[in-house]
Amino acid sequence: MKLLLNAALIATLGLGAAACTVVTDPSSASSAGSSGSTTFMNRQQQIAEFANVNLDRIKQDMSAGQGEYLASLATLLGVESGHQPEFFTFTQAKFTVLFPSDQTSAAEMLATLNREMQAEPRFGQRLALN
Repeated sequence: MKLLLNAALIATLGLGAAACTVVTDPSSASSAGSSGSTTFMNRQQQIAEFANVNLDRIKQDMSAGQGEYLASLATLLGVESGHQPEFFTFTQAKFTVLFPSDQTSAAEMLATLNREMQAEPRFGQRLALN
């Protein structure tokens, strides 16, 4: 059941991300349909935005070593579903490194996670933040 909920969440996030990936320069008089000022978010930007919006929930999931937001982050990072339990354990073990203070930002957490994952042979090759 939980796997089904995770799949539904990931599908919803994918649809939501697809609907929200167009960025338009508001200072120009163009619309999202015009060329020139419209760009699409790359994978790193999607990860950063997801982490920024959901940081508290990701933090809770990492401390517990499981959860929907952590699973979604793992998917965005490119961690295969078969390796996600290892990722969950890894982030739980690295929790105090990833969140050294209550004021740790999403960008700081992601930079630390990137560094820690690159140093870990199980995840270094699969990391999407390179």
